[in-house]
Amino acid sequence: MINGIYLSTMGALAQSGRHATISNNLANVNTSGFKPDWSRFRAIPAENVWHPERRILWDEILAKTGGGVWNETTATNLHREGPFQQTGNLFDLALHDDPATGAVSFFAVQPSWGGDVRFTRAGHFIVGDTGELLTPTGDRLLDIDGDPIVVDQDWDVHVREDGVVAAVVEGETVPIAQIAVVATTDHRGLTKVGDNLFELNGAEWDAPPGRVRSGYVEQSATHAVEEMVNMIEASRVYEANMKFVTMQDDTLGQTVRRIAAVSA
Repeated sequence: MINGIYLSTMGALAQSGRHATISNNLANVNTSGFKPDWSRFRAIPAENVWHPERRILWDEILAKTGGGVWNETTATNLHREGPFQQTGNLFDLALHDDPATGAVSFFAVQPSWGGDVRFTRAGHFIVGDTGELLTPTGDRLLDIDGDPIVVDQDWDVHVREDGVVAAVVEGETVPIAQIAVVATTDHRGLTKVGDNLFELNGAEWDAPPGRVRSGYVEQSATHAVEEMVNMIEASRVYEANMKFVTMQDDTLGQTVRRIAAVSA
């Protein structure tokens, strides 16, 4: 009985964590360049399997029942590319990757608060007061040398697919900077750090970068209908587990009262 309450509680906790992940995905359904997450579960073995030194208490039924499931961590679906929305704005940039390579590309930015370089898929950039290309939160878009990209608003500027920012000066096209676009196939080596940014966590930039498309932004890769279905499923499984907890608790209480009545 106690084991059943434990298993149902673990199931409810796992679905609660899954529900939180789904809620975050839905909250970012309109966030440019957002990559959705999913919960990763891990099966927990039975107590006598988890602690081999207790095999003297071996119970075949409990061993087959297992020890429940745990919401171990979350993983980011970097493979899913959000739809491109045409804006016509010169410095709205979207990254298009070749699916055959399995790589995902990112813009390199310097956070407004300083610190290490971060990486993002959100390509909505604006020209700041000093001519620097910035994200709406003030992060600086970097070039391949790690320096901020500065443009003059009076220049006739365009962005090529290879990430080169060029300007027409006195009738000649002059390269101004090369946008730092990096790509990796090691998706586990990237970690979300908030504000739609990623940091390196052991990954290497080991793939050719994707094409830069000027005048477009990548919308969120979250599928709202799919996430709503997942949320309903998680809620129902959570409710079912909580009902099992209540039922088993009631049964345990009745058992205790009957034993006490017989013993009296």
